[in-house]
Amino acid sequence: MPHAAIFVEIYAGAGGMVLKMLEKILTENDCADCKLCCGFFESEIWEVPVDRGGEPLYDISYNEKGLYICPELSNTGCKLGADKPFDCKIWPFRVMKLGEFTAIALSPLCKKVNNLPLSRLTQFVNEHLADKVNARIAKEPAHLKDYVFGYTILKIL
Repeated sequence: MPHAAIFVEIYAGAGGMVLKMLEKILTENDCADCKLCCGFFESEIWEVPVDRGGEPLYDISYNEKGLYICPELSNTGCKLGADKPFDCKIWPFRVMKLGEFTAIALSPLCKKVNNLPLSRLTQFVNEHLADKVNARIAKEPAHLKDYVFGYTILKIL
């Protein structure tokens, strides 16, 4: 098997559902070296993690290159660890509105995960992620994003 089984540890904590990093897909070093998911151009601001009310968690200010960088990003990756916002915990997966449907989609930006076989990703979503994400969205619909062309739909909920 070219890649180890897709694994994520899911458990309930004081703050609700917590997802550890997709350990067999992305290592902490993969994410710390890339950091692509922690920077946003103005056209990508819809991707910024939001609170339960749908408001950005941090003040949005752009650097001289027109890029917003998450203030929790350090040279070694995210400073929040297991306390990451929901949107960050499920990255590179996104929960999106597709017409009247809710879908789990895959961001095209994470090259590491996008190189995995689609069948493995779909299996992971079906077995480990769909029910938990659906329950979270039912309680906190602000995490539901509008569908963006180019995101691969893995599951309709």
